Amino acid sequence: MGWLKNLLLGGAAAKTYQNVYNRPIITPPYGYVIRGLKQKGLGSTWVVKYSKRKSMNVTAQFTVNGSTRSVNIGGDQFTVNWP
Repeated sequence: MGWLKNLLLGGAAAKTYQNVYNRPIITPPYGYVIRGLKQKGLGSTWVVKYSKRKSMNVTAQFTVNGSTRSVNIGGDQFTVNWP
């Protein structure tokens, strides 16, 4: 039972490390606001929630991973910088 506890604690520590030190920096274009950034699983995939400033009650999302440098939404471009 001790190895299972160590495995779970190791997974929790790895996820905490990724949440704190490996978060992507998302730069939205003018007119957009980042509403949330959440890690998906234990990998380097993140879900980014955003809204337009003119309609803050509507939220959309997209995912980024380690190879993503930018995301185009229509004619607007979100920039992704990784630490």
